[in-house]
Amino acid sequence: MKKLLLSATALCAVMPFHAFAQSATGGDKLVLEEIIVTSQRREQSLQEVPISVSAFSAETLEKSNVTEAKNYLQFAPNVAFTEDGQTGSRSISISIRGVSNVNLAEGTTTSSIGYYIDDLSVGSVSGGTINPELQDIERIEVLRGPQGTYFGRNALGGALNISTKKPDNKLYAEANASYASFNTWTIGAVVNLPVSEKFFLRGVAEHRETDGFVKNVNPKGTPDSGSKDNTFRLAARALPTDNLTVDLSASYTKSRGGMDNTVPSGVLSLDTQSIVGDIAPIGQGLGFFPQNQSRVNHDAIEYNNNNLMILNGRITYAADGFDIKSITGYIRSRTERRFDQDNIGVDAIIRHNNWKANSFSQELRLQSNTENAFKWTFGGIFARDKFDMYNNIFAGAQGSYTNPVTGQVTGILPPIPAGFRINENNYYQTVRSMGVFAEGTYNITDKLSVILGGRYTEDKIENSTVGVVAFESPVPDAAGTGKFHNFSPRAVIRYEVTPDLNTYISASRGYKTGGVNINNGIVKPFRPETLWNYEAGFKTSLADGRVRFNGSVFYSDWKDLQVQTNYLAVPGDISSAVMATLNAAKATNKGFEVDIQALVVEGLQVGFGAGYLQSKFGSFPDAVLAGNNVVDLTGRRLPKTPKWSLNGVVDYSKSLSDTLEGFVRAEWVYRSSISGNLEAAAAPILGLPSFPYIAPAYNVVNLRAGVTMDAVSLTGYVENLFKETYFNGTADQFGLAGIRLQPHPRIWGLKATYKFGS
Repeated sequence: MKKLLLSATALCAVMPFHAFAQSATGGDKLVLEEIIVTSQRREQSLQEVPISVSAFSAETLEKSNVTEAKNYLQFAPNVAFTEDGQTGSRSISISIRGVSNVNLAEGTTTSSIGYYIDDLSVGSVSGGTINPELQDIERIEVLRGPQGTYFGRNALGGALNISTKKPDNKLYAEANASYASFNTWTIGAVVNLPVSEKFFLRGVAEHRETDGFVKNVNPKGTPDSGSKDNTFRLAARALPTDNLTVDLSASYTKSRGGMDNTVPSGVLSLDTQSIVGDIAPIGQGLGFFPQNQSRVNHDAIEYNNNNLMILNGRITYAADGFDIKSITGYIRSRTERRFDQDNIGVDAIIRHNNWKANSFSQELRLQSNTENAFKWTFGGIFARDKFDMYNNIFAGAQGSYTNPVTGQVTGILPPIPAGFRINENNYYQTVRSMGVFAEGTYNITDKLSVILGGRYTEDKIENSTVGVVAFESPVPDAAGTGKFHNFSPRAVIRYEVTPDLNTYISASRGYKTGGVNINNGIVKPFRPETLWNYEAGFKTSLADGRVRFNGSVFYSDWKDLQVQTNYLAVPGDISSAVMATLNAAKATNKGFEVDIQALVVEGLQVGFGAGYLQSKFGSFPDAVLAGNNVVDLTGRRLPKTPKWSLNGVVDYSKSLSDTLEGFVRAEWVYRSSISGNLEAAAAPILGLPSFPYIAPAYNVVNLRAGVTMDAVSLTGYVENLFKETYFNGTADQFGLAGIRLQPHPRIWGLKATYKFGS
């Protein structure tokens, strides 16, 4: 907390907002650049949109070295993410205003947060789509609150809306190269080519390699958590007529990763304790986090590999009075993962996974394009997602561990042969979704507007398991089907107090589809989640356009939360517990967020964001957790919900000569403590230690500086300047070295860029 107060005090010292208003004059031409967003599927000023939005421009993304979702989410109030280091360093779970996948099973495809790239939903596919490599991005928007009308498809808590740069009629080329800590290097290129007056191409390519910051001391295993990533995107824009625009794009990412980016905590998970009993964690002389943040002892060959392809076609026709837009998308993802399940240097338990996912969607949208008092939008969408998962947990050649110091023998497995299948299964899921939506905005007066809209959705989910084996004993195949439907309305009243002050109140409903459990031959459906969000907000411009101050308060009533817990197949018999997804509880989320940006003097901009969140379970008296621990979580804080999320930025740019420009940028992020899952949320009840179940609060400071001379720019940066020791969430799986955590070392880097054209 002392660090928090010092950081906040330092930030406020350069942010005398009232002074800005007093010093501004009528002739002052310094103003903040207007931010254009598409949060309501049409281009609007951020200050006119009655939604709580954090927006990031191309310039901000470049200065902050944003290459993935984690880089920008930390600067959005009331947005959090947990990372377990699994499926590579990009594996994250996102929470907006406390809404997330609370505790769902591995490989779950249904998300609580909408994720869109160029109008195409990509968040329903496993394998890195929720945190893709980001290059050549025009704008990123983080929308808080249910976004069902326009974004649908499980945008229960909010949505991430990403727009890439489109081909245009200017010849442009860019080449960049960077080098950072842990032998991390990247080379990339962008080319924009006007083939003719009506046809343009834009290509993006990037190669990235790193040794990773986790090293393996065991020569039998994979040496480190390093990875190699190749990303390509080709986009085309055709203008057959003055009224018709055709945008096509294809992207492909190939990732090859080593071990997980995690180190042991020295605290055994409840799952591990329930299997092996009360034994001491095995440290093998390496120590545990936080003393050990870089070493493991794994004897297995481990990898995290993913291939991801995204095809997107958008056709827009501007008719007289309305636009017609078609969005067609196809996503194909393949992920293979192998890792050391026992988490120590013993050939005891290995796990191998294969995930295959395909998604197709077709959306048709019509919206008015006139300046009449009434503006409208309506459309429909069809989507189909297919997901296959193969999982095999099998025995190695060594079923026990002997402590080299004490000679104590720890029995990990009973006497079974190498290759013995502890658990093997093939899981298949198909989701078909159809929806229709409409929304209208009526300007009652020049100052007062009313927005009414809604979306009707029908979902059909088919799940099946085939070839299930548990301890070399077959389990009957199982299949189940669930059908769900929902209507999610939205109502907004927007009032313009002055041209520089807009206010709004809104009520909106969010929806996430249900599903069917088919674990261990038991077929049990679970219901959809629904959430009502009530919100009031303001957006204001002060000091003659030099200060932007936006804020909102909200209250959300969340019902039928889907959580992964133990289901008692025989009521009252704890021995009949089966892991399943259940509608376990209600929850309430309430809080506020503010975003402030100010242009102090020419070249100097400062920003501050703050989010406050109270997020608690309602009635949840009989939560059955790992190890068949039954606890009462009523009134307990939800996982993945920091009470405070704060950030600050100071950015100064200056012309040093006729050809030389420079900038310096300081960034600060604070997150209060969070729990990563239900077991962590129940830690105080079960008498568990706060570490590692509760991730403590942290402060992180980043510094960046760069110069540009004509077409060449050079940028240096250091992230986590003060080497803050922190982690976000845990990998709470079986492992004899304890629950695993992903550390965050200090990183230095240097990037050079050459640009040709404009």
